[in-house]
Amino acid sequence: MRLKPLLIPLALAGCAGLAAQPVLAGPSGYPMQPPADYSAGAIMVRIGASYVDPDDDVFSGVQSFVADDPSTEDVVEGVPVDVGVDVDLDDDTTWYVSFAWMAMDHWGLELYHSNDASLEADLYSDAYSGRTFIGDFSEGIGDFDTYTTSLFVNWYPLDTNCLIQPYAGIGVSYVDIEEDFLRPVFDDPDGDFGLLRFGSDFSWTAQIGVDFNFGPKSAWQVNASAMYVDASPELHMGFDTATQPPGFGEPAVLPVRIRDDMDLDPWIFNLGVGYKFSF
Repeated sequence: MRLKPLLIPLALAGCAGLAAQPVLAGPSGYPMQPPADYSAGAIMVRIGASYVDPDDDVFSGVQSFVADDPSTEDVVEGVPVDVGVDVDLDDDTTWYVSFAWMAMDHWGLELYHSNDASLEADLYSDAYSGRTFIGDFSEGIGDFDTYTTSLFVNWYPLDTNCLIQPYAGIGVSYVDIEEDFLRPVFDDPDGDFGLLRFGSDFSWTAQIGVDFNFGPKSAWQVNASAMYVDASPELHMGFDTATQPPGFGEPAVLPVRIRDDMDLDPWIFNLGVGYKFSF
């Protein structure tokens, strides 16, 4: 887990606090009072740390082949071989920003963006001939640099004057994997090359969260939330793997080609600071 991205939201939050002082001064020189409740028209801007935890096994599949021994060109053995493929992802901590607007009492809209979560990926492959294990390998295949943008409809069940405001939301989410920062070609153990491409996905998301407001006359708050994103971007992967079933004089090279959806499905946990105001 990399903590360096946390410096960005902390620095921005500090600058926002300093910059807010002169802005809050009214024409008479007295401080303007921001809204203390969650009534219609209130706006909240939040920034903080985002912990992205994808599904443990984003892809798992088996491809079946009929292998021939390259050392016996005149004989066709036709030995069945099953090649298993698993792609696993690590987690990451990055930063997020969100904008919430109370459309009416107890109901609001929130636009959320989690930026550049670098999820390290590993490939594991094994091969079986019948029930006989004939080999495996693992390979790091780069980072999934992932961006998540969501639009929520949030419900705030408590009175609009409560300083602690829990909420629940449901909405739509767009998950984009930035291919420019991925390793499009990776090496397998034999020095051959594999190809790797990713898609994006548009699906549903849900969240629960709570705002802790500093006081009835304070515009500042601490926000915590947990989100689930149903994300299944497309995975294109191809590599050649050498397998040697029992009795083969030389390894047989089998072409593994995958075009399927990944079960990314991340949980995202957010902790940040917010500022509440209205026009």
